[in-house]
Amino acid sequence: MLSFDHPLSERVRSLIRIEHLFNRFNHTVAGEDKWSHHVALATLFEIMECSSRAEMKLDILQELERQRQAGKHQNNQDLWNRIQQTTQDLQDVQQKFGQHIRENEWLMAMKQRMVVAGGTTPVELPSYYYWQHLPTEKRREDLKCWSQSMMPTYQAAHLLLDILRENQHVVECCAEQGNYQQKSLAQNIHLLTVELPTDLGLLPEVSANKYFTHIRFVEANQESMRGKQVEQDVEFKIIMCSFDAELK
Repeated sequence: MLSFDHPLSERVRSLIRIEHLFNRFNHTVAGEDKWSHHVALATLFEIMECSSRAEMKLDILQELERQRQAGKHQNNQDLWNRIQQTTQDLQDVQQKFGQHIRENEWLMAMKQRMVVAGGTTPVELPSYYYWQHLPTEKRREDLKCWSQSMMPTYQAAHLLLDILRENQHVVECCAEQGNYQQKSLAQNIHLLTVELPTDLGLLPEVSANKYFTHIRFVEANQESMRGKQVEQDVEFKIIMCSFDAELK
């Protein structure tokens, strides 16, 4: 099955971006070769840009506090402790997100050259070539050191998305001739997920707000951004997720 997320707020969209980038970073850091660590470093710079908005930390802390005060997690001691610890870890980070990278002259030089085609060749950056030939564990230690102060943001985003995705309402649906419409959604739905079998070879195009939901299924292809709309009926699931205990 494939799951296609459709955030209904910029806050949730930002959380998904942070989670996606950190998942890529953690995967490539675990690699052994220099090319995996090249991708990890490039991803670290993406994380810095994606999460540098001044209100990001405040938004996350506010939602964590709202979850704590709601009291709905008090019966789940592990989750309650996780919320408390995650909040404390994020509050303990005093510096601006990614500030340690901005203050590192070598890292900022790498960041500037990585957006240039061929900008990280040994000819252009001999010091980067040298770093790539250090022992694997040394490169991994550097990457973990550079990402350490960012990890509380990742843990917080991951926790909030776990809470959001676990509080879900699933609806079995059918898109007649590739089209599905629903007049309204609960006002406190923050994320819609469309789930359908992988072997259908289809993509959902979702337009949704609290007043109207329209899902159009198109054929997946790698030659254009928008495929041809299908004409057959499509069986799929809509998963509605909310930070609140009950949908309103």
